[in-house]
Amino acid sequence: MTFRLKTRLMTLSLVLILVLSSSLLVVYAYFVKKQDHGIIVATGEFTVEIFASFNDVVVNTESPYYDAQKNIIIVNAYDQLSENYIGNLKIDIGITPEVAARVRIKLQDEWELTRIYLDQNPEYPIDPVIENVYHTPKGSGYYPFSLLKINPTFNGIYDLQGYTYINQIIPKNQTTMIHFIDSGDRYPARTNEVFYEMCYVYIDLIVDVVQANRFVEKWGIEPDFFG
Repeated sequence: MTFRLKTRLMTLSLVLILVLSSSLLVVYAYFVKKQDHGIIVATGEFTVEIFASFNDVVVNTESPYYDAQKNIIIVNAYDQLSENYIGNLKIDIGITPEVAARVRIKLQDEWELTRIYLDQNPEYPIDPVIENVYHTPKGSGYYPFSLLKINPTFNGIYDLQGYTYINQIIPKNQTTMIHFIDSGDRYPARTNEVFYEMCYVYIDLIVDVVQANRFVEKWGIEPDFFG
């Protein structure tokens, strides 16, 4: 009787250990998958996932470089030693449509410069000065009016509303990866005996996907827009 009881206890303990081990493996696998995942911005007929990365480390919803409330990616544009430095940035877009599709992208990047004054008089403190920085076009290798560099192999058509149209049809039932942004230029923030500056870029992406044969009526562009 005692032997049987001990056997049962040992068996139950072994089963419990196996169950716990399996649970831990499932949790770990989920965590790893979640860590490698990008930012899903649309699901359903068209699944769209943004893969923003710094030095190939993907930014997900748990990253300190992603503001989930504002849906923006935070990029350091002045400090080359920072983890989220603009020179280390890449943006890829994964699109999985259930039908053949056309895609257009609108990249909205806000450049914010903050100037902080040093050696202030405590009685008359000077508040930090925050201003938006605007750019002029630098050529075909850059996103229009931005210091963000476009991947050299990217094939897109730009319009005056800020949209970039992917010049290809995205096939159905498979994931197509679009390598969009490949680093960017540093902003020359200044430091002297009076003040120092910081510059950050806040990136928001709008990815608009439509059925391939309906882009004219959905986007209001000409049938020969893509040539």
